[in-house]
Amino acid sequence: MTYPEPFLERMRQLLGPEFADFERALYGPRVNSLRVNTLKLEPSALEPLLQTPLRPVPWCDAGFYVSYEARAGSHPLHAAGAYYVQEASAMAVGAGIAGILGRDGLKNLKVLDLCAAPGGKSTHLGQLMNNTGLLVSNEIVTPRAKILAENLERLGIRATVMNEDPGRLSRAWGAYFDVVLVDAPCSGEGMFRKNSEAALEWSLDLPATCARRQDDILEAASNLLKPGGLLMYSTCTFAPDENEGVVSEFLEQHPEFELFELSGFAPGRPEWAGQGSSAQLTRTARLWPHLLEGEGHFMAAFQKLEGEESETRLERGVSLDKPLQKLWTEFAQTYLLEEEAVTLFKGEIQALNPLTPSLERLKVIRAGVPLAELKTSRLEPQHGLSHLYPRDANLPALNLALDDPRVAVYLRGESLEVESSEAPEGWILVRVAGLALGWGKKVRGTVKNHLSKHLRS
Repeated sequence: MTYPEPFLERMRQLLGPEFADFERALYGPRVNSLRVNTLKLEPSALEPLLQTPLRPVPWCDAGFYVSYEARAGSHPLHAAGAYYVQEASAMAVGAGIAGILGRDGLKNLKVLDLCAAPGGKSTHLGQLMNNTGLLVSNEIVTPRAKILAENLERLGIRATVMNEDPGRLSRAWGAYFDVVLVDAPCSGEGMFRKNSEAALEWSLDLPATCARRQDDILEAASNLLKPGGLLMYSTCTFAPDENEGVVSEFLEQHPEFELFELSGFAPGRPEWAGQGSSAQLTRTARLWPHLLEGEGHFMAAFQKLEGEESETRLERGVSLDKPLQKLWTEFAQTYLLEEEAVTLFKGEIQALNPLTPSLERLKVIRAGVPLAELKTSRLEPQHGLSHLYPRDANLPALNLALDDPRVAVYLRGESLEVESSEAPEGWILVRVAGLALGWGKKVRGTVKNHLSKHLRS
């Protein structure tokens, strides 16, 4: 791996005596990590299932280092939503929010992730919220927004998924949220070791370009946050322009905000933001690859001290007509474990969180979790519903062991041959280690595969 010489020279000037350790880390081996999805598994339950050693990530209760040889991203438990493969330093953002608010502090809050794809931090927030309150996950790039929706669905996270410019959301919703996360698009210097393309695309003026965009996103975020709320800003870059510089500029323009202290990591460097920058910048956090096992991150947590909460209109959704309501009532009796508020969205019945702000004239990927799809005179269960069930939920199912070759057959999208005693007739969950992979429909000795085509391996 070759790094851009102007990048190395800048870091040499910034870090001084520390640079040798930093450079050694850049050329050193990377670590692989995952975060257990606590909506489906206790953290201690994963190692026996994966049958590979896991080492705890110190700053995240559900985070573990795992070898690359374990191929965690292609394991059936990944498809079942048991965990999310996430870079270790990125886990510090969700853990930092939880550290400020307390272990149960995120429950029942209204949370917005403004730059959410591919979904690592949104899924972390969703599990910390324990699927309470409201989670809205937004991504401005449409293909990435669809990937975001798939990852939220796989982990069983209840969320509204948007595909909007942050400024438009700010104008539409105003100061509605208790927590806003801006994991800002950045120059990606902390990903050089992981992604060689990021290094190839880097230029000396890229950080300044990114900083201007980050200023605009933070401005929108400040308008979406209620007084007393928490705004978390993070990047995966080392560039002071995008870190201390952006935070310093924001504090100067917004005296109604102040920084929380983020402890446990190296502090931010006020001197890198220019003369006269706020001493508050030492309350920010830098995660360096030469000081911990991770690629690198920056975090700043703001509290909004004053302002007015917006009277935001709520989404009413689309009501079901009488024939569809009858179908839904019958479906719900069979497939739902609890009552759901629902709306009709793009031919699907989706769960609708009553706290959802109005979606009128906004680009929406999913109003909520897809529960059922409307076919001619019938409803069929959707993939998203299968991932909402807890492990070993009392529903008709084909239960497969992790070493059953039919697991791979199902994930390829093929039909399964089964014994009559293994599963009842009709719609069933196909499960591995008690966790749903998706739906199948058993007719005599065959289970027809209903795993979505884009999810098949």
